[in-house]
Amino acid sequence: MHMLKKPNKKQRRLLGGVVAVLMLAAIFRVVIEHAFLAQASIEGAFAVLAPEDSRGTVTMTGRYLPPPYGFSEEKLLRYFGEEIGLAVDDAIREVGYEGRLEYVYEKLAAQAHSVIKVVYLEEPETYYVCAEITLTGEQAASSAEFRKKITKAAEKMGLTEVATTLELCGVYHGEIPLGKKDEITDLLLSELYAQPVYENRQNANYTVYAYTGAVEEYITVEKKKINVQVALYYDKDMDRTEVVLASPLGLR
Repeated sequence: MHMLKKPNKKQRRLLGGVVAVLMLAAIFRVVIEHAFLAQASIEGAFAVLAPEDSRGTVTMTGRYLPPPYGFSEEKLLRYFGEEIGLAVDDAIREVGYEGRLEYVYEKLAAQAHSVIKVVYLEEPETYYVCAEITLTGEQAASSAEFRKKITKAAEKMGLTEVATTLELCGVYHGEIPLGKKDEITDLLLSELYAQPVYENRQNANYTVYAYTGAVEEYITVEKKKINVQVALYYDKDMDRTEVVLASPLGLR
């Protein structure tokens, strides 16, 4: 019976050296990947585009657990506004719907439209704090900073079930050809080191859902992680194309 010959001391050293080199290479690759991912961001990827006009929108909803001694919805809304840098200096509207009561503050500025609200649902008896901040023009990419402020404020206020979205939209005149849509999409995904998960690369409803380690938040669909959406919409009436880069999903 043939016996396997054990490697000698020299061969063991050589084998150990090869293993060490391979381990160092793997570690180096992981470190480099993390370094690139740390530098990637939704607003950074959007910056590679050159749209004729831009819009950025951030939304947030979070459940508020009221203290047993009660609270004031108006004071809560003003406090939330202060935490995200939005001065609530006008009247708060109280709007009633069937089974729902909302305390709403809306502010319109030159390049910003802000809506924050406290929502009370009768069934079940639940309170939510909501926000939608839209910035336009040169301020559009700053909506990413608002997302950070809102997330930090939600954490400070002890909100639960917090969900946020970020949508950056660039507007171009005319209809973008299908081949160009692919180029734009692939460029945005490469800037984020994102891998496609679901794709519909047709002129109608052109949308790609992807995942990247550069973005912490994600949702799970059919056991697959998604935190990036690229969508292109053509408005025939206005003859313009909107390029949307959103995380984790767009608003429409």
